[in-house]
Amino acid sequence: MPGPARHDTDVAQSRFLVVLLCCVLLAGCSSGEKDVPADAPDKSIPVELTARVDRAKAKVGEPVIFRVTLQAEPGISVDLPEIGSRIQGFRIVDMGKEGPKKREGRVWSQRWYELKADFTGSYVLPAVSLPYTDPKGDEQKAETKQVFVEVESVLDPEGDEKDIRDLKPLEKAKMEIPRWWVFLALGVLVIIGLLVALAMILRRRKRTQEAHRTPEEIARHELEDLEATGLLEEERYREYVFGLSLIFRRYLERKFHLPAAEQTTEEILVSLRQAKHLEKGLKEEARSLVEETDPIKYRGLEPRPEETDGWRDRLISFLEQAAESEDIEEAA
Repeated sequence: MPGPARHDTDVAQSRFLVVLLCCVLLAGCSSGEKDVPADAPDKSIPVELTARVDRAKAKVGEPVIFRVTLQAEPGISVDLPEIGSRIQGFRIVDMGKEGPKKREGRVWSQRWYELKADFTGSYVLPAVSLPYTDPKGDEQKAETKQVFVEVESVLDPEGDEKDIRDLKPLEKAKMEIPRWWVFLALGVLVIIGLLVALAMILRRRKRTQEAHRTPEEIARHELEDLEATGLLEEERYREYVFGLSLIFRRYLERKFHLPAAEQTTEEILVSLRQAKHLEKGLKEEARSLVEETDPIKYRGLEPRPEETDGWRDRLISFLEQAAESEDIEEAA
């Protein structure tokens, strides 16, 4: 009868054979499979669409790269859509497209977006859907899921209280005004004062000169200024007649003390009839000039060139007759 030592040896050998047989079986099973990369295309699907970000958590202002990848069988007409307008919350700092190009027997293309968030919170990047027709002629659709990104503050939550310190009391800023600023300001004030004084002197001199000029001289000077505007050369006759009428009204006001510049046509005619120091012939001519030129001003009528020349000549003749009439009265 075998001893206990021989029995233990047989049991140990049996166990070794069982372990060896299991190792052989496992080696045979693993040798029949090949390693597949995680991002390798699924060739059982005609069109594969994926979306991913390079980080699911980011700080405020930290860039996040969002990529949408398309892999399709050759012969299927499909293209990546532009989804930049659908991205909400993020700022699109940069964007681009790669492909299409062949990769592992399929057509590969990709759109990418560099994004930044200005505030903390949870952000959702949109799902992408892409319809296509498979080789059998059936309508299909490839789509991705929404992508979630968590944006955190750039501050350290544990160190916030440590970094906060009491503010120092406000201090008044000491502003020293350079001495040359004072002299510059005084110089500017002196120049302004001199310019104001010069303007007042010139205005007073002009008033003095006008006081010594006769109403006819002033009217002729205004007529020269009107001629210098070039209205006649540009055939702007209505504006020219308007100027003639205004010169005539101001002349009546200076010469005969009639408020013609502010009066209507009817009021001027009444004033002319009541004027005792204006002879009858001049009254009739004044009334005629007012009645003929005012419709041009107020009714928008366009005068003819010959009419414009005639009114100018009549105005000059009126000035001469009025001056001669005054000379005769003074001589008498």
